[in-house]
Amino acid sequence: MAQIEPTLGDDGVMDFVASGLVILEGVIDPDFNRRADSLERGNCDDFIASDDFTRQVLLHPQVAGVVRSLLGEDFLVPRGGHHHYFQEPHLGQTWHSDGLSGSGYDVAELQCYYYPHSVAIEDGPTMVLPGSHCRAVDREAIAHYGDIHGQISLTVAAGTVALTRYGIWHKAGPKTNDRARSMIKFSYHRTAPPQRDWLCDAAEIPAYRDRARLGYVTEVESYRDKVRRTRTWNWLCGSDREVALRWEKSQPVSELLNT
Repeated sequence: MAQIEPTLGDDGVMDFVASGLVILEGVIDPDFNRRADSLERGNCDDFIASDDFTRQVLLHPQVAGVVRSLLGEDFLVPRGGHHHYFQEPHLGQTWHSDGLSGSGYDVAELQCYYYPHSVAIEDGPTMVLPGSHCRAVDREAIAHYGDIHGQISLTVAAGTVALTRYGIWHKAGPKTNDRARSMIKFSYHRTAPPQRDWLCDAAEIPAYRDRARLGYVTEVESYRDKVRRTRTWNWLCGSDREVALRWEKSQPVSELLNT
């Protein structure tokens, strides 16, 4: 039986732990992208579950390789999803996270956005906030935010697939033209406990190497981010190492009593 090979190494997984996002630009075949031209908005379970969509998108070696790296060997492949379709100009959406998201440090679901057509800034692109995926929030509480320093507008080429950790903050940006903008959303799910079985650089599990502080994050919050990321990294590696939350130096009392 053919196997799906992982495509991320330790650094790639650490990047995802920090950002909650992998963008595969223009990877889907142009001929298949045109299949979405006649797709109606809303539920598109039949289209996503079709053999062609499964082969061309869901099990595409680059797409499935990222999924394999982050969710393990025997992940659940989407059999349904939603077609987000906009043509008329609109003001855009407010920031939100979907469902019961942002509630822990695991990576159990990858919510993905497939763009069969190119997206320009005038098309009202999906906007995402890297690093927001492990923040437990009230959906209504973040809706009032406007632009946030470090946000990304997914102005992408046709055939792009963006894979996100479920819970990342996102919204549709303002649309100023009458050109159709299409995005097909679906999710992969984990089925097994995590282990470090991606493209490992060495047998020994490395300590998490933190990434640069995000533009919207304060110095104090960046420390909290590092703790969150380290917990996620340890979890993905199948490690039960504790993450120290102490600023000051300390020593076990047993050592002091026995000296």
